[in-house]
Amino acid sequence: MLIPDKKININEILKDLKNYKPKRHGWTFRKKVEKQKIGGVEYFEISEPLKNSIPLPASRQMDYIDPQPDITITVEIASGRFEDDIRRMRMAAWHGADHIMVIRTLGQSHFDGLIEGTPEGVGGIPITRKQIRATRKALDMIEEEVGREINFHSYVSGIAGPEIAVLFAEEGVNGAHQDPQYNILYRNINPVRSFVDAGVSKKIMSSFNMMQIDGAHNANATAKYGYKVMPELLVQHAINSLFSIKIGMKKEYIALSTVPPNAAPFPSLRLDLPYANLLRKVFKGFRFRAQMNTKYVESDTREATVNHTLNALISKLTSADIQSTITPDEGRNV
Repeated sequence: MLIPDKKININEILKDLKNYKPKRHGWTFRKKVEKQKIGGVEYFEISEPLKNSIPLPASRQMDYIDPQPDITITVEIASGRFEDDIRRMRMAAWHGADHIMVIRTLGQSHFDGLIEGTPEGVGGIPITRKQIRATRKALDMIEEEVGREINFHSYVSGIAGPEIAVLFAEEGVNGAHQDPQYNILYRNINPVRSFVDAGVSKKIMSSFNMMQIDGAHNANATAKYGYKVMPELLVQHAINSLFSIKIGMKKEYIALSTVPPNAAPFPSLRLDLPYANLLRKVFKGFRFRAQMNTKYVESDTREATVNHTLNALISKLTSADIQSTITPDEGRNV
């Protein structure tokens, strides 16, 4: 059991780890509340409150109220050390995140098999059974502390997709990126193997109700001009979504990784809002994971904050089931 004003004890998490089993499998969305009064004000688009949380700074003038949004909030974590990841996850959960996305170490998509132990990584952690199990155990404890279920997310794309999918299913990972086009377009992996492996991976994921997120947002991140890549994004979404359905995945567990492709000084809202609207009409019935634009993030935190606020506005004007939050450290200042 965690104590709010005490640091998380990594040694306690590692104790008897070999016998630990995850509390649950599959993806969980927040429990929405139709209408609720908090601090004398009525809210219409919120979810159940947290048991423990850190509210916005101005809330000290409002009796420290902390209404929670009705959509899943993502935080991406990539320290390279799983024990640091766990500490960051706890902080993120206290600030309202319930989708923790752990980025893999540089190059693991080319590892043809599973690795062992608790090695450190670059730009993310090496995915091993021990590190995944320790993280899931920590998140199970953090869930109890904040009073909300937390979705643990990682990556199934890459050479060892089926092996990773089995590992995730066994260890209680709730969601994962899975898109064979990622292998082909960005990792130079054999196309035939990529689609065969993806078929096996998707079948395993669907049997455990894992949320699948595609990799189309990478096309935006690698494009020279965001507005020119919008047709390609639609095609990538379509290929992975249709393939997933044919494998047997339910639409409710297939999420499109959408991203507003542009940013100022391009006329971003004029370009991105119609695109976002079209996307949701064409892919009606699927889930939408709205990611912030990282293509045009520089080392200016204010500019990133303004652009990402506009991205969030697009999500609210259209729709989003999962809203990702991306910090400027994913931009050009890395």
